[in-house]
Amino acid sequence: MSDEVDEAREAADAVLAAVKVALRGLEAIPDAAVRARAAGLVLREWAGEKTLPAEIRRQAVDTLHEGGMDFPEIGAAIGTDRSRAWRIWKGLP
Repeated sequence: MSDEVDEAREAADAVLAAVKVALRGLEAIPDAAVRARAAGLVLREWAGEKTLPAEIRRQAVDTLHEGGMDFPEIGAAIGTDRSRAWRIWKGLP
């Protein structure tokens, strides 16, 4: 399990690094007014994008469940308990 957690951490770190690089692209906008407006748009729209990782996680849990895993097994595999795994699968907070 430790290796799996390390693999997940490495994958998450790689995605976060790519997001940071993409956001740093705002700094390359030469016109300060355009740069500020673009950054403001990203800030406003970012809240809506926070649902994407949750949906990806829900789909992964669904795939595990369709593959025959029960919720205690899924919970153990993703580092949570069975009730949280079930709530993720149902799309609940």
